[in-house]
Amino acid sequence: MRSVLLVRPPFDADRWLGRGLHAVLFGLYCAVVGSLVVLVATWQSRPITSIGQVPWWSVTIAVLVVAATGPLVSRLLGRHVHQLVFGEHDDAYAVADRVYRHLHADPSADQILGTLATTLAEVLRLPYVAIEPTADDSRGVRTAPPIAATHGSVPDHVNLIRIPLSYREITLGSLTVGPRQGADRLSAADLRLLGDLARHVAVTLHAARLSDALQASREMLVTTREEERRRIRRDLHDGLGPTLASMRLQLGALGRTMRTDPDGAETVVRELREEVQGASADVRRLVYALRPPMLDEFGLVGALRNLGPLGGGLTRTVHAPDQLPPLPAALEVAIYRIAAEALHNTVRHAGATSCAIGLDATATAVTLTVTDDGRGLPLTYLAGVGHLSMHERATELGGSVAVVTAAHGGTRVTATFPHGARRG
Repeated sequence: MRSVLLVRPPFDADRWLGRGLHAVLFGLYCAVVGSLVVLVATWQSRPITSIGQVPWWSVTIAVLVVAATGPLVSRLLGRHVHQLVFGEHDDAYAVADRVYRHLHADPSADQILGTLATTLAEVLRLPYVAIEPTADDSRGVRTAPPIAATHGSVPDHVNLIRIPLSYREITLGSLTVGPRQGADRLSAADLRLLGDLARHVAVTLHAARLSDALQASREMLVTTREEERRRIRRDLHDGLGPTLASMRLQLGALGRTMRTDPDGAETVVRELREEVQGASADVRRLVYALRPPMLDEFGLVGALRNLGPLGGGLTRTVHAPDQLPPLPAALEVAIYRIAAEALHNTVRHAGATSCAIGLDATATAVTLTVTDDGRGLPLTYLAGVGHLSMHERATELGGSVAVVTAAHGGTRVTATFPHGARRG
C-alpha cells in the first residue's frame, strides 16, 4: 500500500470512459426509437425486404421523434450513467446535499465521522475512505494517528490519496481515499470535489474533537465532585464522628460525677473543652478546603490584603480597585489560591524583600499579577508542583498562567481569566 499527495492526473480516464458509455447508450436509443417509428409507420404497408423500400416520410418521422426527445434522453442518460458508474461527483450540489442530509439524520457525536466517511464512499463510489486525525502525546511528540472513522477496505496495489484537513490554519488530520477498482488514480473532477469537501470534513472533525473534549471535561467534573464528596465524608466520619461520640460519652460521665466527684467533673469538662476546640478546628479546615472563609468575610480584595503572615521581612502591597464587578465564586477562589501559591513560592525561593499583588478587571477579563524583587527565575527553570497547580486552576476556568522574569530582575506571575461578555 502506498500513499501519494493530491495531484492532478494528466489523463482523465474516468471522464472519457463515461462519455463513451453515454454515446453507446444514446446510439442504442436512437436506433431502437427509429426502428420502432418506422415499424409503426409501415405496419399497414406491404412487407419491406430492403432499406430502399422504407418510405421517406417514415424516416422523416423517426428523425423528428429522435430530434425532439434526444436532448432530454441524453441528459437523463448522462446523469444516470455517471451516478451509476462514478457516483455523483459531477453534481457538487447533489453531493453536498446528500452529505448534509446524512449528517443531520441525528447521528450521535461518536458516530458522525463514521457517517461522513460512509456517505463520501457511497456518493463517490469509492472502495475506501478514512478520516485520520493527527495525534500528539503529552510530551509534544507526534505519534501514529488513530483512524477516527473508516469505510471499506484498502485496495491492493493502489496509490492512496491523502488530502490534508485544516481548520483555521491548524492541520487536524487527513482524508484518505482509494481509487475505484480498475483505476490507479481519481479523476480531476473527483479531486476537485474532494478538495472542496475536505473543508467540510475538517469542520466536522473539529466539532467531533470539541465534543470529545467536552465529554472528557464532564467526566472529569463528575469524578472530581465524587472524589471531593468522598474526602469530606472520610474527614467527617474519621474526624468529627469519633470526636462527637467521645464527647457524648464524656457528657454522660460528667452527669454522673458532678455531684459525687467535683474534681473529676472538672477534669472531664477540661477534656471536653479541648475536644470541642479540636472539632472546631476540623470544621474550619473542612470549610477552608471548600472555600476560603476570608472571601466571604472581606471580599476578594480584602482577602488578598489579609493573606497569612509572610515572614522573612517580606513586605506586601496590593493594588486593586475599590470595587470589582461581580465575579463567579469559582473565579474568586482561583484568584485567591493562585495569589497564595505565588506568595508562598516568593517566600520560599525568591529571596525577595517586597512583593506587589495587582488585580485588574475589565469588561472581558480579570488579570492577577504577583511581582517580587527577588533573584528571578533560574536559567534552567523547571515547573514545580506549585506552578502546575496554578496552571490547572487557571485552565479549569479557561484562563492561563505565565511565570517569567520581571524587567527589574524579579519574578512575575500573571494569571488571566476570561470574564463577562467574552465568556458569554
